[in-house]
Amino acid sequence: MRRLPISILRSVILIGLFVMLLAACEETPPANEAGNVAATPAVDASTTTTGGVPAPSLLPTATPTPTPLAGRIVLWHSWAEGDGDALAAILAAYQQAEPGVTVDTLFVAYPDLAQAYADAVLAGSGPDLVLAPNWWLGDLASAGVLQPLDNLLPPEARDSYWPAALGNFVWQGQLYGLPTNYELVSLFVNRALADPAALPPTLDGWLAQAQQAPTLGIGLYNNLYHLAWGLSAYGARLFDENGVAVVDQGGDAAGYLTWLRTLSETPGSYVDPDYGMLLDRFKKGEFAYFVDGPWAIEELRAVFGDNLAVTPLPAGPAGPAQPWLSADGVLMNPNLAPEQQKIALSFARFLTTAESGALIAGLGKRLPAARNTALGDDPLLTGFAQQALNAQPMPALPEMSQAWGYGGDMFVKVVDGDADPAATVRETAALINDANGK
Repeated sequence: MRRLPISILRSVILIGLFVMLLAACEETPPANEAGNVAATPAVDASTTTTGGVPAPSLLPTATPTPTPLAGRIVLWHSWAEGDGDALAAILAAYQQAEPGVTVDTLFVAYPDLAQAYADAVLAGSGPDLVLAPNWWLGDLASAGVLQPLDNLLPPEARDSYWPAALGNFVWQGQLYGLPTNYELVSLFVNRALADPAALPPTLDGWLAQAQQAPTLGIGLYNNLYHLAWGLSAYGARLFDENGVAVVDQGGDAAGYLTWLRTLSETPGSYVDPDYGMLLDRFKKGEFAYFVDGPWAIEELRAVFGDNLAVTPLPAGPAGPAQPWLSADGVLMNPNLAPEQQKIALSFARFLTTAESGALIAGLGKRLPAARNTALGDDPLLTGFAQQALNAQPMPALPEMSQAWGYGGDMFVKVVDGDADPAATVRETAALINDANGK
């Protein structure tokens, strides 16, 4: 057979190698092509065992399971009746969620709870947690018997509460408690006399409606807490961030006082410091509107039944009415070791969840501080929750101790007397600041 020349033979061999390489490239998909999984790194011989099985360091591992909580905590409280039933149900639910934790509770009469707790903590003992109203916060924090929670609570956890409710437990810039439930005033309406849907949207319109007929009148309890909502509606505030009374600076507090005086002079309407009289007249159907809090729900529901409604207060010339919101909450003992803090915080957060809030609403007839709580089919609680969308924390300042008297007198002097509104506002700010050494 004729032999091929060397040059031709070399060309044939090169062409054959080229074809083989091209075929190999077509069988291997590109690593960056859509839908292809990234190539697996080559396994070094040092990382394999006999038979090509990956070494233990390369085998997939299960996600570590958090160590279940285990221990015992003590809670002091003064919750009774419906509140006590709600607490018992929450404790039972927590026991199911954390079977390794035991929560012992001790009921302490409300008038004795704050002092008993402070004395116990200062002596180096006391409960892990205590349920308390926000107005105890200043005294307890100043006494050094509360644990700040800022470094213990994840920042995102704050979003689960009504902002004004959480703000009730901030003292001098630090968070000391988690809110369980809150209170604030809103507007009760007797449906037999007025349609809540037809409520005028502004205070001036509301006053004009009240002037049309005595049965469309308004009952307002003349004290600082029940009337504070109108200060914000007129752009005023009682204190600045440093505890200085500034009710005479900015806004139109005098305009609000003038509005109240005009209302009190309207037949069928009352701005009065006699709460019992106002409640009785409203129950008798003498006027359509009454500003009060959720503590009055059951008494009024027993009288009006389905004819009772709750709706947010009308806005003022400077913005929405913002009543002061006060809250109850759970506070922590500062003497706890880190592991005990962890267990106590677990229960404190469980106590303030939306699920626990549903029990607080259903059994305790309270307004839960967890903002996503389902309130069931109670339209009155729902009405107060709508008002909470426009609310502000009751000032948590030591200077408030002087404001209750002087601030309350400001309303009485103008509404029941002949005092000039603007001069009275200036006088009130000066009296509060003088009493507080400002």
